[in-house]
Amino acid sequence: MRVAGFGEIMLRLSTDKGMMLSNANNLNVNYGGGEANVLISLSKFGMDTRAITKVSNDEIGEAIIDYLSSKKVETKFISKSDKRTGIYFLQKGSGNRTSKVIYDRDDSAFNNMKVEDLDIEKVLNGVDVFHFSGVTLALSENLRKLTLNILKYCKENNIIVSYDSNYRAKLWSLEEASKATFEILPYVNILSAGILDAENILYMSCEYIDKYEKLKYYYGEIINLYPNIRHIFSSIRENQSVSVNTLQCNYYSNNNLYSSKAYIIDDIVDRVGGGDALTAGVLYGILNNKKPEYITEFATSASVLKHSIKGDANLVSIEEVETLMNYGVGKILR
Repeated sequence: MRVAGFGEIMLRLSTDKGMMLSNANNLNVNYGGGEANVLISLSKFGMDTRAITKVSNDEIGEAIIDYLSSKKVETKFISKSDKRTGIYFLQKGSGNRTSKVIYDRDDSAFNNMKVEDLDIEKVLNGVDVFHFSGVTLALSENLRKLTLNILKYCKENNIIVSYDSNYRAKLWSLEEASKATFEILPYVNILSAGILDAENILYMSCEYIDKYEKLKYYYGEIINLYPNIRHIFSSIRENQSVSVNTLQCNYYSNNNLYSSKAYIIDDIVDRVGGGDALTAGVLYGILNNKKPEYITEFATSASVLKHSIKGDANLVSIEEVETLMNYGVGKILR
């Protein structure tokens, strides 16, 4: 089973915990992007993965390719451009001070990709699952057209499509996101979307107050409208502080909503990529025909563990995830 991801990979420059950008004398270098994070996590779970993107034709672009290769993500379909690498700055929060992201990604190599830049049949040869996110759709009209062409090819060739709504208000408006989402949903088979996505992007509403009743209702409505969608999931996060959260996965399949137990995440090292880790956990479970109860617990545990790792990507193994699932915190692997 091979999973391909289509999205931008950026240079990440982040402060140390306790430092702000205004008084930082150095920044930590990492690389990240939603689709790449999912691919790396799936590679750690033993699955074949392929990155489809464009990077700058310089040392930074080479570093990105080396980074993905070191995580066993196939890179032969990464092209190069004289355009720049996108950057994002992360000011890490702590306690009651929230984290902050500043994007510097205009006119990047990936942002400038057009329909004619990609041989879709070639890059999707041997691919079983295609994964992308709302961030990719948000970047440009050309990328939206290219992505739609990819989705049409996937539908014609029985390639499973996974979509993470992943709305980012700094990148586009709700109106723009809604228009693009309605256009691509007929091609999606696995959807990551929560209550706010249903209400603010899909314009749904209901009389339920309980969040689980809302999810079950919205997910049922989405599948009624788009029967091509077979799986829907999202997380529920509650913040006691920036450093202490609770996390739970909710997964809808065959008209049933399955919810994991709520995990407490204490002393968060790096929250960025937590959603991508959860997505990878769900995809791993679905693609390996795991039971719904396993999928929710595995995905939540994977995301919880990501919060203990610096950088965008989750680097834990199946064994480490299942150890948390089965034994909780405290067991030392010897």
